[in-house]
Amino acid sequence: MIPSGNPVEHCTRLAIAAFAMILLSCAESHAAPVEAPAVMLQKTPPDSPERMTLARVQVLLDRAGFRPGKIDGLSGEFTQKAADRYCLSLGLPAGNQFDISGINSPFRLYSISEVDAQWIGRTSSDPEQQSQFKSLHYGSLWEAVAERFHCDLKYLRELNPGVEDIGIGSILRVPDVMEFSPQDVVNLKRLLTNSAKPLHPEPTPTPIPNSSLYSLENRPLPFDLSQSIGSPPPTVAPTQAPTATPSPAAVHEPVRRLVLDRTERLIELYEDNKLAGCFPCTPGSTKFPVPEGTWRITSNVLMPHFRWDKSVLESGVRSDNAHLLPPGPNSPVGIVWMGINRPSLGMHGTNSPDRIGRNQSSGCIRLANWDAFLLCQRINLGIQLEVR
Repeated sequence: MIPSGNPVEHCTRLAIAAFAMILLSCAESHAAPVEAPAVMLQKTPPDSPERMTLARVQVLLDRAGFRPGKIDGLSGEFTQKAADRYCLSLGLPAGNQFDISGINSPFRLYSISEVDAQWIGRTSSDPEQQSQFKSLHYGSLWEAVAERFHCDLKYLRELNPGVEDIGIGSILRVPDVMEFSPQDVVNLKRLLTNSAKPLHPEPTPTPIPNSSLYSLENRPLPFDLSQSIGSPPPTVAPTQAPTATPSPAAVHEPVRRLVLDRTERLIELYEDNKLAGCFPCTPGSTKFPVPEGTWRITSNVLMPHFRWDKSVLESGVRSDNAHLLPPGPNSPVGIVWMGINRPSLGMHGTNSPDRIGRNQSSGCIRLANWDAFLLCQRINLGIQLEVR
């Protein structure tokens, strides 16, 4: 017996529910994944049980560093690829089921701040005009908030029906993920720049009086903070031996490497040879494929300027007719440039996160800005990038 209502919509709900059940139960069955029936899907409201469940999946994966692409509450290929790799990281076969009970709600409320508004400005698609701007800002607060919460712009509007004009203090419902902001990129760049200089200059040592009370033998141990250098020496029983404070244990720094699977359009992050994360990407194009082989990361530049050269983009040949574009989230290379040891090639952000994995680039590896920012903080210069 067919339930009442639109039969196509009913099939849609069954297909999405089947996909969700494959991914989400905490049962540890190792059975082969079941394929949902191929049906014509219709988009249901964002608060429907099926899309809420898928939003919980996407939020969990995003928080875990297995990035599902833009969050939209829909069953897409990058959500499935991220879920498969998350299972593998847990020691489960790809396509198995995992627990999302820790994500009670995939959403929270967010109040638009002055910092958001500071990143809104003039936009242009003309490189010559862009080169005249001080920064390549977002075109609207909607765009800024969508990127802050790794979210599809249309989905953000779906989550906030009836809301049109927004400004500082406006409250929106957003995916509950780690926030991304261009201001955080700027702040990190300043921190790294300043860290090259001494944060606190070495003070001039205070002369020690020439007295037996302040001789080296009677001064407290360097790590004994119970006494100041200028205090009289403590009385110590002859049988009591001073005990040095043990050195802090060294923090293990995992050996990291990256693998770019051009067919899957995915970057995998490994730590000590264990899968630790993945990121959707656009790996070059048919005309300019990312070259296969093993490369090294040679630069990691936050908020880069970009030399826009039409000849390079179309033929790979450098010309004198170019424009130097300022940095910003709407730069063609986004908020970071991670160069490799091959001229003019690297991983970088983008001004079109909704097209990651669905368009082509001029030989470089594009990521959403929020993914590029996370990745650039988890790598060091010289780490290996294997392109397959």
